[in-house]
Amino acid sequence: MTAVLILLLFIILFAAYYSMTRSFVSPFSLLLVSFVMALSIIVSNTDNWQVSINSRFVLYILIAASSFGIGCIIANSLFGPQILGAGDKCVIPDQALNDSRLPNLVLVLCSLLCTAVYVILSIRIGGSNGNTSVFRSIYEASAENSSNFVLHQFREIVVALAEISLIIVFKRKYIDKKRLPLPMLIPSICFFVSAMFSTDRNIFIRFIIFALCLWILFYSSTSLRKVSITNRKIFRNTIVIVVVAALLFFMLGKIKSYTSNLERMIGIYGGSGLYNFNLCVDKIDCAELQYGQYTFSQLLKLLDRILDVFGIAVNEPANSTGIQMVVFLAPNGYVYASNIYSAMTPYMIDFGVLGLLIFPATMGFIFKCLYSVAVKRGSFFLWGLYAMMVYSVVYFTIGEQFFMRFHLGMVYELFWYSFIYFLVFGNRTARVKYSILL
Repeated sequence: MTAVLILLLFIILFAAYYSMTRSFVSPFSLLLVSFVMALSIIVSNTDNWQVSINSRFVLYILIAASSFGIGCIIANSLFGPQILGAGDKCVIPDQALNDSRLPNLVLVLCSLLCTAVYVILSIRIGGSNGNTSVFRSIYEASAENSSNFVLHQFREIVVALAEISLIIVFKRKYIDKKRLPLPMLIPSICFFVSAMFSTDRNIFIRFIIFALCLWILFYSSTSLRKVSITNRKIFRNTIVIVVVAALLFFMLGKIKSYTSNLERMIGIYGGSGLYNFNLCVDKIDCAELQYGQYTFSQLLKLLDRILDVFGIAVNEPANSTGIQMVVFLAPNGYVYASNIYSAMTPYMIDFGVLGLLIFPATMGFIFKCLYSVAVKRGSFFLWGLYAMMVYSVVYFTIGEQFFMRFHLGMVYELFWYSFIYFLVFGNRTARVKYSILL
């Protein structure tokens, strides 16, 4: 019953916030949607998971959500009453609406070439170890060679080419009002092929979030229909896209010999992160604070590698909380097994309740600033940058994906996106006039 009540509360919060902003892709909207989806999965698995809600869990998620919202409010106060959306207003074009400086054929050929190299390198690393699944063999070998610099760079290039190609597709369809350039969908197909060989299915979900957010920004900024009609279409199409994405994500798991069925995959992946936090609240409260060892673990590992060059050793953080894989058998025979936690877990481990105040507020401030600037300037580059980075907000109830991305991988990702974007568009922007309040 407690889980149902907290779910209803977050639905009401989203409805109230959306009624004021009319925006699906603002940071706080995405955070509330993340909580609604995760809590819905928990409620739907009440029997399978033997759901029991800790009272402090309810308090902690309200603190985290409120802190994120306060960060958004502070950022919004810096920009004043900005405007977002479409409806009955107009698009004010400038030179950015001209064709790209780089021929589309060059992007397609580069994508095909880089994908081919990535696949070849993956197969060479994977080899054959007797597994029935070639993809599983590649997956296991690639996981052991995850630091392979060349392999990683080719994957990042493929991802960046797919992202820029989608910007071109949406620009041509919604702003230029021309026929959809079907060849420019090839880089996205190449990305899916590379995702099949990747050790990380998260890159697929991140790309779907990117594509969905980018489409909403383009569509809402150019639709001449009423805002309510525009948003209804966005909502319907989003449901279809999410369903298709879930099926493709499931297929990516199957080709790597994962045994979970679709229902279990959605439940464990989408809801267990938040529920694991609920199960481990008592352990977290009693544990000794780690002061950033978990939240900034990736940054500390990078610093450790740098210091190691100078002969300075840094101790790895111990798992003093005792939080590991959560496994139990429900009376109905359902085996619950999950090792993912929400973003709130490392914040609490490091700084206790103070972490739930500081880090969500910081995220809300940063993403609201980026969102507001992107909307105000109407820049394709900033639209894409926001769509590329905001997945960490969507992932908030699953796992920490913002501060733990403070490592070289994020630098490579941003570099290739920026480099290819400016090859294609230069520093030109599109000025878009909006009609929905931020």
